[in-house]
Amino acid sequence: MLLTKRNEYALQAMVLLARRGGEGAASARELAAALRTSPGFMSKIARQLAAAGLVRARSGKGGGLALARPARRIRARDIFRAVDGELRVSQCMAEGRCTHRACPVYGPLRAVQSGLDREINAVRLSQFVHAGKGAR
Repeated sequence: MLLTKRNEYALQAMVLLARRGGEGAASARELAAALRTSPGFMSKIARQLAAAGLVRARSGKGGGLALARPARRIRARDIFRAVDGELRVSQCMAEGRCTHRACPVYGPLRAVQSGLDREINAVRLSQFVHAGKGAR
């Protein structure tokens, strides 16, 4: 299982917004430029984040995107779910059952899925904000 580009860019955009603090909102175009992606792609992600209640979007002068709540109250899972749905280690986990008659991997994969769920529920946006400042 890999994070999708949407997951990665959504997380990066949320980190940038959190690091702005009280500096005001950022436009999707500004975020796209900072992350070296297309404004259209970032606008779609921004709409998804706004629909999930993770960012506030305002138009007009002084408008743009800002976090809807403090970074410490936003889980990694919230961000990933907003743009791509739940993260699953296999299709079986998404369906909640194995489609094979006798499956030797479903049980162990279920344990891996439980661990993933536990971890992404525990990690907060604030942890990303303070980790790796200035790293590339």
